[in-house]
Amino acid sequence: MAKISEGVKDFIAHHLAYVATVDAKGMPNVVPKGEIAISDDGKYIVFADLYSHQTRKNLKQNPRIAVTVVNPASYEGYQVKGKAKVIERGKGYESLSHQLSGAGQLNHPNAKYAVKITVSKVINIGYGEKADKEL
Repeated sequence: MAKISEGVKDFIAHHLAYVATVDAKGMPNVVPKGEIAISDDGKYIVFADLYSHQTRKNLKQNPRIAVTVVNPASYEGYQVKGKAKVIERGKGYESLSHQLSGAGQLNHPNAKYAVKITVSKVINIGYGEKADKEL
């Protein structure tokens, strides 16, 4: 299990994230996520899913996931890879709701479920010498 550093946490908190999943047949799906949260000292990423039914379907078939966050103006970015768990209503959902309460996501009336990602890799996707380096 990898861990997200403080600098990467701050970067992720201030930029749009793109979540990539793959279905059982290998068809990719990428969707933007406005805000996500880092929990348990950088071991997990969590987000609420408001509208992406394909993301949920894909994760039920294949839990592998990648989250990419970039700042195009500065050519900086990070990709986090891991395994995701879809959390429906209940105690687990309530716990994630509390973690995401600052982002306001799970208070949204259309939030159907949450996703908790166990981080396995964090990769710098910036340019130059930093490019493609696992952190």
